[in-house]
This record gives sequence, C-alpha cells and structure tokens, in this order.
Amino acid sequence: SGEDTERFLNDLISQQVGGIGPDEARRSLLLTPRGKIDHVFWVIREDRGIGLVTEAGGGAPLAEALGRYRIRVDVSIDTDEDAAWVVMGDVTGYDVSWPGKPRTLVIGARPDLPTMDVLEFEVARIEAGAPRAGVDIDDDTIPQEVEGLVEETVDFSKGCYLGQELVARVDSRGGNVPRHLRRFEFAELEPSPPAEVTYEDDVVGTMTSGAGGMGLGLVHRKVSPGDQVTVAGIEATIR
Repeated sequence: SGEDTERFLNDLISQQVGGIGPDEARRSLLLTPRGKIDHVFWVIREDRGIGLVTEAGGGAPLAEALGRYRIRVDVSIDTDEDAAWVVMGDVTGYDVSWPGKPRTLVIGARPDLPTMDVLEFEVARIEAGAPRAGVDIDDDTIPQEVEGLVEETVDFSKGCYLGQELVARVDSRGGNVPRHLRRFEFAELEPSPPAEVTYEDDVVGTMTSGAGGMGLGLVHRKVSPGDQVTVAGIEATIR
C-alpha cells in the first residue's frame, strides 16, 4: 500500500499492475537481477492496496525480497494472514486456473466444500504442468523454460523491470533455452523424486515431482514430447 505502490511494483515485477480490475488476478514474476525466477505469484487489487498472493509460506520471503528495493518511496509492505483458499473449480472469487484445470482463489470464509487430499492435488498439478517453486523450478530457472509461463506473466509493453534484459533477449531469439519443463508418463508406478532422467545413455535432467503415474521436471532441450526416456531405471514418455 502507499502512494507509490503501483509505480514501485511496475519497476520490479514482470506484470503490468495498472490495468488490473477489482475482480481480476494476474500471474507475475519477481526475477533476480540475472533474469532467473525468484518468486511466482498472483497480483490482485484490493481496497487497502495491491495484493500479491503466493503459495503457502511464500508471503514473508516475497515481502522481504521486495523490501530490499523500497528506497525513498511511499510504500508499505506487509504480510497478510487472512485465510485464503484454492477451490479446484469455478466459484465466486479470483480466477487462478492452471492450464486445463479451473481454480478459484477465495479470500475470507472457508467455502463449504470437501478438502482435496495432497495426492489428488499433486496429480492435478502435474497433469496441468504447474511447477512448484523451490522443487521443480528455482532461482536458476529461466522463465521461458516453463512452457506458457512468460505468456501468462510478462507484459512486454510495460517497460523495464528487474531481470527484464534476459527475458527480452531470449524472446528476441525465438525463445531458445537449454532446458524445458516436461511431464513424464509411466506405464507403471512412478519412481520417487528426485530421480535422474537419461536419454540415449546421456543424463538429461531430473524428475522433481511425481504422483499418479506421472512426473514433472526440467530436461535438456534435445528431448522432445513423445520421446522415450528412463527415469531411475523406469521407462517413461515425455509430454
């Protein structure tokens, strides 16, 4: 919150804050100065200011990261412990859907719905190709390595922001990056992550999430969807 909040955020994050409507959520990134992923979050507009919604446990680290750049500006950065719920479906709230998986963010009272167990949630997440920060992606990940992430989080018309140079350079060169986040499909039970991925006798990456006969992880760009790989000795198809 504060008089300079919108300008402060636009100078730092990848998303355009100005055009966000009162019932809209836009996904965004805070990158490192080298252009790697530091934080992934959703931006919403509330009466009290701009809200940045993270996965559980991510609020304090994001507030701390933003606070390092709060110099001579009228901006207050606070963590908010109000209850927030993700509904796997379409209800009244903020649309935070994954590809092919409708999701709604509800802030406040808990919706009167059953709780999805962790395994069900992981299966839905992996099916959607949605990476978990600190597990499938980290501060060594280039945004273009995650298919669809740049299109959803980066406004190329907004001007400069932290780490913009790498994102713009990769985009201008056709989006070529050394790795891609891929889904693994197994004919049998998936191995426990982290698990080494090999292709044509070469180590090409690591499966970092697994559930429901599927996995997720970053692999070398020479591996394409449809290719057969071996994950901890078990065959899998890349998707």
